Amino acid sequence: MSNSLTLSIVKNKADVTTFWKLFDSYINELSINASLGDDFDLDYFYSDEYRDAIEELRIRDKNPLRILFINKEEIIIGFLMYVTYFDEDGKCFLMEYYIQPNYRNLGYGNSAYLKAENHINDEGALYIELTPTNEANERFWSGVGFEKSEDMDEDNKYYYRKLL
Repeated sequence: MSNSLTLSIVKNKADVTTFWKLFDSYINELSINASLGDDFDLDYFYSDEYRDAIEELRIRDKNPLRILFINKEEIIIGFLMYVTYFDEDGKCFLMEYYIQPNYRNLGYGNSAYLKAENHINDEGALYIELTPTNEANERFWSGVGFEKSEDMDEDNKYYYRKLL
């Protein structure tokens, strides 16, 4: 199965448009299922302010935000969004990770994550950090080797970390 998945970097305007359509599905689902941390501000994620900020981060020269599609043959089945801080301590912060519902519980999420981890490691990150949004996310991330830290973000969610 892992050989049937590929990762591709969001590069051009058409890719960005495709990403935002997929992101809308993701954020709608997340707003329903988020159970850890503070209130979820759905309007913010649909705002031009948020989308412009993401685009600015994506095109900056220093520590750019990366958006990768997860592809099964020619079908985009998900995405991940992350920033690696090479000028700090090599931390990669995995901001978003999404597998479309009809591809879940079939091993694609695990397989795609392992491909992404290898990609992020090859780019030079030393560890990956993230904040799960619900108990199912906590189980998934723990299952691929992340450990819960004592540190919390501004939304009162614990950081999970994995050394590479």
